[in-house]
Amino acid sequence: MSDVFVARQPIFDRERRLAGYELLHRPTYAAVAAGDGDSSEMTGSIMVNGLLGIGFRQLTGGVRAWVNFGRESLLRRDFDLLDPHHYVIELLESVACDDETVEACRELRARGFTLALDDFVADVQQYGPIVRQAQIVKLSVLGEAEAQIRASVARLAEFPIQLLAEKVEDKATYGLCRSLGFSLFQGNYFSRPETVSRKDLPGQLPAIARLMNLTLDADSRDNDIEREFRADPGLSVKLLKIVNSAAAGGNGIESIHHAIRLVGRLPLYRWLALLFASAAPRGDGVSQELVLAAMERGRFCELLAERSGRHGSSGSLFLTGLLSNFDTILGVPMPVLMQQVRVSADVEAALLSGSGPHAPYLALATNYAGGEWEEAVEQGSRMGLVDHLASSYAEASAWARDLMAHH
Repeated sequence: MSDVFVARQPIFDRERRLAGYELLHRPTYAAVAAGDGDSSEMTGSIMVNGLLGIGFRQLTGGVRAWVNFGRESLLRRDFDLLDPHHYVIELLESVACDDETVEACRELRARGFTLALDDFVADVQQYGPIVRQAQIVKLSVLGEAEAQIRASVARLAEFPIQLLAEKVEDKATYGLCRSLGFSLFQGNYFSRPETVSRKDLPGQLPAIARLMNLTLDADSRDNDIEREFRADPGLSVKLLKIVNSAAAGGNGIESIHHAIRLVGRLPLYRWLALLFASAAPRGDGVSQELVLAAMERGRFCELLAERSGRHGSSGSLFLTGLLSNFDTILGVPMPVLMQQVRVSADVEAALLSGSGPHAPYLALATNYAGGEWEEAVEQGSRMGLVDHLASSYAEASAWARDLMAHH
């Protein structure tokens, strides 16, 4: 069977903790290219042979996955293939309320599943039998005036349900929805929070940035790098743990000087970039998710480079992907970040203007991870990478989760 395209979007609770992921998917890149089928519909065969094959835990880290069901999947009882403890069934707004669908909803509830209604705009009286089976109702708030959101909340007040605000784009809408009693939230506001100008990198990041610069500086000596590490014992310990975990042949690295000699400047620079990511603020579920996405995107770009034969550029493409949303994570505008973390001209061009040889890889990785399938397929086909997208994304997701779990 062909690779299944899968990406995800996080869902957060009122405390900004990660509550789950909605899985975005398409069965094959050919279907995407042809524009065939409903991108939200998931058949049982795809779930068994495709998505389950790449491993949901690699994508979700164990939190619940929200899976879209259309009428066909619902009536076929495809939910019997899934574990009710790990999945939320999200019923599409296109599913009609009739005796067959209501009975299927009762069955999935009886099996222990949580039922969510997607983008609910239907008449409450007409859809009452299905709403009564649901525990969660998603309301799209994109472009909606406050009066419209309040009206939507009021018409659902009689039902004992949780409300999820979908397509939250800004802080004001998030605050309004919180005040109206929404308990779950999803949207670009959490993936791209509003940045604030800040002149300096927080915490340990300035020291890591200085080390990154020294490592790339051809005029710097190994002793200069070692001296910088010695000024921060905690940083030294972290780096030794990271590099030791990757040491070939089980030969542990005994010192910073040994690490520099054994690993080499460019690999050491890559590990410093990872350390830069791991030292980023992770105060709540939103910031943790952003750091995870940064590490995943870095690895995704690196794998795409390797699979297109650009092995010599894989390290700088890793850094391009890694830094691509660090302006948002740190609240530092990208031009300011580029002044503090010296990168190559190709990396800087991709990050600041979307130009240069690295830009297509970053755009491809970003579009795929965001579920922009048509753009991803067009770019992937043009670059000869479309057959590698699904497997590379799954590998990058597993790698990023494993690294964050251990650092």
